[in-house]
Amino acid sequence: MNRKQFLKWIGLGGAGLAAGAGISTIGDSDGTGGILCKVRPGIVGVNKEATIPGNPGNNSYGSMVHPPFQIDPAFLSRMDLKNHQEASNGPILKQHLSIVEMPLTVAHNTVVKAWTFNGIVPGPVVRAKLGQKMEITLRNDSEHPHSIHFHGSHDPNEDGWEPIVTGGEKTYKLTAGPIGFHPYHCHVPPLASHMAKGLYGGLIVDPPGGRPPAHEFMLILSGWDLGDKGKNDIFSWNGMAGFYDRYPIKVPVGQKVRFYIANMCEYEPVASFHLHAQTFDVFRTGTRLVPDDHTDVVTLGQTERVIIEFTLPKRGRYMFHPHQTKMAENGAMGWIVAV
Repeated sequence: MNRKQFLKWIGLGGAGLAAGAGISTIGDSDGTGGILCKVRPGIVGVNKEATIPGNPGNNSYGSMVHPPFQIDPAFLSRMDLKNHQEASNGPILKQHLSIVEMPLTVAHNTVVKAWTFNGIVPGPVVRAKLGQKMEITLRNDSEHPHSIHFHGSHDPNEDGWEPIVTGGEKTYKLTAGPIGFHPYHCHVPPLASHMAKGLYGGLIVDPPGGRPPAHEFMLILSGWDLGDKGKNDIFSWNGMAGFYDRYPIKVPVGQKVRFYIANMCEYEPVASFHLHAQTFDVFRTGTRLVPDDHTDVVTLGQTERVIIEFTLPKRGRYMFHPHQTKMAENGAMGWIVAV
């Protein structure tokens, strides 16, 4: 289906558009070399909150890339930080990670040969308190040499650029700091390939006493290169393209929301985060407890990150996406539902 055909199709009226959440590009040829758009019966997707004003099922702003039809709505619940609201109270935070190379579904009918921490992309959320000792044990169960490098401050002898061979293991001893949001990733050359295939995750370092109560979520933007050509074809928040288009993030009206956002896109010089219909406080890297800016779009270089805080005063749907159109249209558009 080309652009002209698609625009004609979305004008068919309410019945066609109501099924829009179940549309997915699949590999059936239309005889002209194009890809047919088909609707999977019974898929309600974003329309399940039909009583919320601003139903995206009534417009054409959804992503052209979708998650698998059978995906569990709780698939990315680990990125809802209510499960990680407090760092470990022990004197030492111990985290065991294993690098596994495996096929990974990243969109409907789209499987990549991923390199993962513990079989997931992004890797596990790590959360510590400022000054807390951390012991991060990494085992390389893959066919290639890998490592793990944490952003932030630490002993240079624990910096994580030295490769761990297949079957090898190393424990990195770090002290959490500074406060804020810091990515971690493999640092073995070619670095772009190792990160683009999925070897990244996020570390949160909480200030003494923690941050004010909020509904917290981690959002890590990345791309997927489907042909090992050094160019991204689809994009995702938290590894799965189109997930938050189908299953919006739900938050209560009028209560503080906090997003930890990182740009881990390889092959792209810049990305951004834009929230519709509301503005937010920006905490660059999160190393300060007072905002650096108040806006509705924030630009991020590679591995750059921010913490943003906002409240949604009115019940409804609020779109978010990178303001790089290619990213938004190919998997990185999502919704927040205020209820």
